[in-house]
Amino acid sequence: MSNYNITITNGSGTGNMAPGNYTVSATYAPGYDSTTLSPTTYTAQSPSGSGTFTLEASGTLTIIFNETGAAGGTPITSGSVVMTDSTGETQYGSPATIDSSGTATFTKVPYGSPENPYTLYFKQLTSDSSHDIYPDVFTVGMGDETQTEYILNNLNTTEQTFTLTDATYTGLPVKDAVLKFEPENDENETNNS
Repeated sequence: MSNYNITITNGSGTGNMAPGNYTVSATYAPGYDSTTLSPTTYTAQSPSGSGTFTLEASGTLTIIFNETGAAGGTPITSGSVVMTDSTGETQYGSPATIDSSGTATFTKVPYGSPENPYTLYFKQLTSDSSHDIYPDVFTVGMGDETQTEYILNNLNTTEQTFTLTDATYTGLPVKDAVLKFEPENDENETNNS
């Protein structure tokens, strides 16, 4: 029997093979540990057949959710995020928890190279009560085995409307002013004064 190299593109491939038993190995799979191929045998059938194989990736992606979308921003304190397809409709694996430092970690993710990164898609499912959820599916170009990305989560705000009138002349609008609003101390905070 002959050896066959079947090219896999976007998870699938087709090739003609003589019927028989074969040992299978992954000879080219950037971002994956080729020793994790399962199964490692295949029986080609006549007139046609099919096989399903898995490989384990070896990358680590850290996603940090904060108020700037860059290093040093105030983090959100809880939530979840999941890997998806480009539409956000199909989820891959289980959601990752966003911890109190705004960090979610995905292990065993595929990666490429800086010149040819592996494109991954994510969707934030939940956030803490003080921040909005990132509204869209976001893309990560995984170009290194270990990578960190930052995602913006704006403070959860709603529109408020105010009226300021003269205290002496009822209904007379104050022409120009600035009202400054500062958060009051939370009842659970300790007063250090």
